[in-house]
Amino acid sequence: MDRAPIHPFEAIRPRIVRASVALVAFPGFALCATISFNVDRSGSSVVIEASALLDADPAIAWRVLTDYDRYAEFIPDIRASRVVKRDGHEVIVEQTGDATFGSLHAPVGITYRIDERAPTRIVSHASAGGMPALASTYALTSTVDGVRLDYRGQVSAAVRWSGHAEASERSVERGFRALADEIERASASQLGPRRGTRGDEPR
Repeated sequence: MDRAPIHPFEAIRPRIVRASVALVAFPGFALCATISFNVDRSGSSVVIEASALLDADPAIAWRVLTDYDRYAEFIPDIRASRVVKRDGHEVIVEQTGDATFGSLHAPVGITYRIDERAPTRIVSHASAGGMPALASTYALTSTVDGVRLDYRGQVSAAVRWSGHAEASERSVERGFRALADEIERASASQLGPRRGTRGDEPR
């Protein structure tokens, strides 16, 4: 499948830019989710933040978030994702995917060193070609209506100056949105909608 999380590189939708921060909201992209995506390019590295309010069960959200072997099934541009080592809460995941730079496409191999802090947080450090690329955190917080998924990632200065930072941003955006979508889909398929009218209610 042609797919990209936790991350390979791809093409992004237009952004509303104010100063050094871009904010895009995608109401309704996932089954019922409201998603915000922010990029701060003011420093030497690039900081990416995203948040989604999901109509989902927190335990199911954790299972989807940490089911790395299935990422290629629902995240764009990931061709393969597999756990190569697990030692307690520490996990090493290898992914391959397609990087898109304008009209050029190239295979990319990424290794993630992940620290799982069940049942609410994962912290990972990604490297591609031996070069540090992305440090990121996913966090789950239970809410009255379901769960909030928050993401914070920092693209390394080396990647930024190499000209590949925007491709990294695009990959993170697509991966986050796909995760939010899959979490709601999995929760709905296992438990049914938590609240049938939620998609029509303000968040």
